[in-house]
Formats: sequence, structure tokens, C-alpha cells
Amino acid sequence: MAAEFDVVVFGATGFTGERVAAALHKLSAPGGAWQGVRWAIAGRSGEKLSRIKEKLPRLDAAHVILADVADPATLRAMAARTAVVMNATGPYRFYGEAVVEACIASRTDYVDLCGEPEFIDRCLLKHGDAAKRAGTLIVHACAFDSVPADLGTLFTALQFPPPALCAHAEMYHMFETSDKTTGAIAHATTFHAAVHGFAGASATRAQRKALLAKLEADAAGSSKPPLLLGPKLRVAGGPSFNQALGKYTYLFPGADAAVVRTSQRILAHQPGKRVGGQPYLTPQFGASFCVASAFWAMAIAAIGAVFGMLSQYSWGRALLLAYPRAFTLGAFSEEGPSEDTLAKSRFRTVFYGRGWAEASASAPPTGGFDMRVRTSVSGPDPGYGGTALMFAMMARTVIDDRAALQGAVRGGVFTPGGLLGSAGVGVVERAIARMGMVGIHFRVEEGPTTTPPS
Repeated sequence: MAAEFDVVVFGATGFTGERVAAALHKLSAPGGAWQGVRWAIAGRSGEKLSRIKEKLPRLDAAHVILADVADPATLRAMAARTAVVMNATGPYRFYGEAVVEACIASRTDYVDLCGEPEFIDRCLLKHGDAAKRAGTLIVHACAFDSVPADLGTLFTALQFPPPALCAHAEMYHMFETSDKTTGAIAHATTFHAAVHGFAGASATRAQRKALLAKLEADAAGSSKPPLLLGPKLRVAGGPSFNQALGKYTYLFPGADAAVVRTSQRILAHQPGKRVGGQPYLTPQFGASFCVASAFWAMAIAAIGAVFGMLSQYSWGRALLLAYPRAFTLGAFSEEGPSEDTLAKSRFRTVFYGRGWAEASASAPPTGGFDMRVRTSVSGPDPGYGGTALMFAMMARTVIDDRAALQGAVRGGVFTPGGLLGSAGVGVVERAIARMGMVGIHFRVEEGPTTTPPS
């Protein structure tokens, strides 16, 4: 039977979820980029949902669903009414697993905004087999964490069509404003997730070890990453000045590297994705972010040092959780960024791809790189406006390309690149085209060019 809705936004009353609902309201309007999509909002507070509904005039009472992570029956009832649940409720380590379980029980596909490697690994470990049996797609990290990184790596690698081969994809996030802004740039929930992530680092490492052991027991070799292509890519911790970008760079502390590694582990064991015996969509990946001035380079170093020290102790974590604004120089707050700040903000993520113009039929070259490309992913403010658009288009891809996705993997727990890459280049290209329709642009900025080996 056809579901009543195409998508339901669970957690629509949260800071991010409200923006996801507003984006869907605009996209679903006549002439919108997802015209006619059937959608609803869900959450535990009827009063808050009513306030959201009042801001969205084309949404009626039938499109408002009460559901609570503390009541699994309400989650299953919600999931049964839709093709895809868009879960915007975090931190996911506390509130995500019940929603995943409800979707698997209801055989409903699921996407989320998760930038928490602990939760992604937990779902792979505990729910991967059940999702496969149910034929349900569970897809994490479907927004700024980590669509630009994960799909941007695939996009960069695809600029090296066989027999070419991309060995390195070095990424730099840049955040820009059109004018001077004041106040916070992100909501405290994101900061809280980071604090809890540091608090559970040892448990996360133990869980990762258990996950890899399970994967290896299920299928020999499936826990292993793809073999390194070319020399080992080393990413500077920072602060380092990047001459080509004219900015100071730091190792990016978010989920991107973990998400890309998870995708590449999946792709390394997919048939038909190889050049010269190597997976051609799995270049070595490095993630950095940029700041424009020496002042902010030093400020971030100081913030990072304080955060690293305090997060080691329970009393320190309590301080961080209580005073996010103070410990981030106002970057994170309980109120979140203003509408003015969001309107003036943009992101641009640049990739430098390096590899070989021709890979051997038996093994990749061992000499210097002779092919290069610079690509980018760009869009509106990454945390909220851009995130809502990426999230919506990932949900649309799961719906519109479901036959191809299920034909490749049947079901399971995935990251974006691992799922779309498994289904083939056509699915990846269609997903990127959908992103472009809503203002998330994947571009080739320079190249590909061939040069003497270096």
C-alpha cells in the first residue's frame, strides 16, 4: 500500500527541524523544486507543533503527528504513515536509536542530520542486519554533516574517469558572510553533541573495534579500508597558512573524515567499481577548515586547548554544557544564530584532487601524480539553510532512486557516499543535480589538467 506521506519531519519543533519544515514548505509549493511532495511534521509537543503549523499556511492539521522517543508505539505509528522519516532530533546518541528501530519495524526508510560517529557506528553494529532483513534504508549524515565531504569526494573522484584514477581528495571548508554579523553562528545543541562525543571517546573506540570485528566475521575483508593510493596523505593539524587559499587552516574536528571512511569501506567491497584492481571512488581523504585571519587562527587554537582540557573531566564538561557562549567566544548559544546572520552566511568547500591520467591494468602507478582538478561544493549558511536543503534532497533521492538503491544493497545502514556510490554513477549524478536545483552547487573550478609527474 502507498504511504500517506512521502516524508515526515520528526523533531520539527527544534531549531534545525523548524528550518527543515520551512524548506519543505517552500520546495513543495507550486513551481517549487520538489513540487507536490506529500509531507508532515512530527514531534512530542502538540503546542509547539501547532505554532510551527501556523507559520506554514499550506500545512493543515492532518499533517501534524504526535510522536515521542519515550513512546515507541507512537514512533511506529508515525513511521507507518510515510515512505521516509527525516529525523531532525538530536543529540542522536540520546534520541536517535528509538526512531531507527521504529523505522525498521515499520519497513520505512530513514534519513537524519547526524554528525555523531558514535551513533552511526552504533546503528551499523546493532541494527545493520535488521535493516537488511527488512529491506529498509537507514541513511545517516545527510546534511552539512556530511554531504559536501562525502558526495564532494565522489564528485572529485569522478573527474578522473577510467583509466584515470584519483588518489588524493584534500578538502577545505570555508565559511563566509556578505557583511559583518554579530551574535552566534550556531545553536548550542551542536556544541552539546561535541561535548558528549568527547566524553564518550573511549566507549566510541571500543564500539568501533566491536563493529569492525563483526564486519570481519560476517565477510572476510569487509572491515578493511581500501588500499592507499599514492603516498600517504598527511593533513596539517594547524594553524597552517595555505598559500593557494590565502587562509589559515586547521584539521576539521567534525564527522566528515569518519563518514567518508565509512563510505569508502562500503565502496571498497562493491563489485564493478574498480580501475586496475583499485576502487576508483575511494581516494585518500583529508578534511580541514579555514579562517581568514591570524587573530581567529590564534583564537581557535585557544578555544580548542580549553575545550580539550575541560572535556576530559566531568566537572569540565558540565561547565562547557552550561556556558557554550562563553567557551566559544559567542559562536554557539542557546538562542542560535539570528535570521540576519543566516541570511548573510554561505559556505564553500574546496577539493584538490590529485592522481594519475592513466592507471595500469594490473596496479595503480607508483610515480608522482600527473593529473589534478579543483572542485567545490557551495551553498547558503551551512548549519541551517544549506542543511535543510541537502537533507530534503537526500530524502528525495532515497524516494526517487529507491529501485536503483535497493537493487544495489537491498537494505542496511549507510552514509551518503556509501549508499549512492554503491548504486552507481548515475544515482550519484542525479543526487548532485537535485542538490543544484535547490542551490547546493557542485562545480569543477579548475581542470582536470595533466602535468609532468611531481
